Amino acid sequence: MLLELEIENLALIEKLHLALTPGLNILTGETGAGKSILIDAIGLVLGARASTDFIRAGADQARVTALFQLPALPALDEALQEAGIELDENRQLLISRELNASGKSICRINGRLATVSLLRSLGQQLVDIHGQHEHQSLLRPESHITYLDSYGDEELSKLRQLVQDCYHTYRFLQKKLANLEEEARETAQKLDFYSFQRAEIAAAKLAAGEEEKLLAQRDILRHTERLFQLCGDSYRLLYGDELGGSSVLDSLGQVVGWLQQAAAIDGQIGPLYEGLESISFQIEEIAREIRSYLEGLELNPGSLEEVEERLYVISELKRKYGNSIEEILAYYDWLEKEIDALEQHRVDRKELEEKYTAIKKELAAHAQRLSQARMALAKELEEDIRRELAYLGMEKTIFSVSISQQEDKKGIDLGEKRLAVTKNGIDQVEFLLAPNPGEPPKPLSRIASGGELSRIMLALKTVLSAVDTVPTMIFDEIDAGIGGRTAQAVAERLAALGRTRQVLCVTHLPQIATMADSHYHIKKEVVEGRTYTRVRRLAEGEQVEELARMQGGAKVTETTRKHAREMLRLAAKYKEEQI
Repeated sequence: MLLELEIENLALIEKLHLALTPGLNILTGETGAGKSILIDAIGLVLGARASTDFIRAGADQARVTALFQLPALPALDEALQEAGIELDENRQLLISRELNASGKSICRINGRLATVSLLRSLGQQLVDIHGQHEHQSLLRPESHITYLDSYGDEELSKLRQLVQDCYHTYRFLQKKLANLEEEARETAQKLDFYSFQRAEIAAAKLAAGEEEKLLAQRDILRHTERLFQLCGDSYRLLYGDELGGSSVLDSLGQVVGWLQQAAAIDGQIGPLYEGLESISFQIEEIAREIRSYLEGLELNPGSLEEVEERLYVISELKRKYGNSIEEILAYYDWLEKEIDALEQHRVDRKELEEKYTAIKKELAAHAQRLSQARMALAKELEEDIRRELAYLGMEKTIFSVSISQQEDKKGIDLGEKRLAVTKNGIDQVEFLLAPNPGEPPKPLSRIASGGELSRIMLALKTVLSAVDTVPTMIFDEIDAGIGGRTAQAVAERLAALGRTRQVLCVTHLPQIATMADSHYHIKKEVVEGRTYTRVRRLAEGEQVEELARMQGGAKVTETTRKHAREMLRLAAKYKEEQI
């Protein structure tokens, strides 16, 4: 609730400190005394639009400071946490706003600089102001769905939570898939490129050490004629030729024969004979191998071309993928792993798309159930609000709840339609009003006056009092155009609201003022040619005087005082009976 309000140099207020209390706080005073200035001041610390016209004449700046005692509300705590605002154990929040003549506005929350938008965001959860259109949550159609759902039971609350959970998952997957679109294109390009490289390397069927063998083979093929000549001459010299010329083996055989004969005479020659005979066998074997090598040599230019082509293939692969066949094969192994990873990425994306499709179906089912539950709930709320409006003197007013859906090609599929979806589901809720019989219901912002809006909000808050979480409510103009029984009904409802939350009410009606838990009088004074607005809390006797003034105007009589005392007695009795 709002504990204290300090105002400096705002309009007619030079300096003011106001301590407020729980329950119903009534603000009264003569017309033009400055009651609206207090409401405007509270609006400023809640992020309302500021103007240099607010600054008191002769001052360079105006300042408004409000101290709040915060209840433990999950939504409010979450908003504070997101804003990085920490509370002490007293859970108090100090908000200040300074307006400078230059047009600049400086906002602070617990001493830290803050933005106007943050003030506005937090302010909507701290205070509801009714009477000035720019502050009214009732005039924001986007808030109507929250009012309607607050009226529901625990089952609807669970269903709403299901929709919100599904929606958050749906949006998360949607954003993730959107981010994957660009990645998918890159993945496809990489996959195509890597697959081409892998196929090119695989088609070559490389083997480790192959290049060295080919280079050696190329050298042989390039010098086949020379090899044929050299080995042929060697063979002929060793073994002889077709013309029967002397050969190394023939000469060596003759020497072996001679040494064999010599060994028969002198045993010392034996080893020489045996050694030379062994060499003769070896040379004969070498000659046969040379002959075999010659038979294997081919003077075939095609073989050289094949080797050259193979070496060119290897050279091209080395230019692209590595300095050696071993490096190319290592790169091939890396390609295999990368392609597997990219293929898995495709699988992951497919699984993500399947999850996205599944959550869309789940969201559609829950949202449809929630919409049906809201349709039934809207009828109940309409009836309760109509009864409450009748109690508040608006019995001819038609209040209705409009529930509609918006088609969206990118939305969720519901039968023949695709509907837009938010965290609240597929519904758009708006409260409509027909103040006069025969007129069609229209949006509240287009037809309701300030007084009517205040009474409609009073009716709505009364109906939703058990579930509403905004701790402080301010009503201005709620008594516009009413009196008698209606004024008494409004007073009773304000007193009832005051039992569960803090209520501030600006009024001209004594019936409403008598219900005050705290009564503040606003007075305008002229001192040395300057106008000042003063506010003070009234004691019991002073309250009697103020109520008498409100009844009788400028002239207060004993009769009006007596009537005021009686009204206070009856009000006290009524509040005691309601406890």
